[in-house]
Amino acid sequence: MTMRAIVVRSYGGPEALELVECPVPEPGPGEVRVRVEAAGVNPVDAVTRSGALAQPGPMMSRPVTRFR
Repeated sequence: MTMRAIVVRSYGGPEALELVECPVPEPGPGEVRVRVEAAGVNPVDAVTRSGALAQPGPMMSRPVTRFR
């Protein structure tokens, strides 16, 4: 089973957002998986993506928004 995720691998504008297919993570002991119907982005996420809060070194890749 796969899901779609928005990934940010570099600083920039909206063009830095990349839609990828990735495996749906399996919940571990004591965890549950929930279906996300809608998600949002916090303003600090846009500021971080723009590079305004950039630290020296490569940007960490992490999902911003996940869709099933």
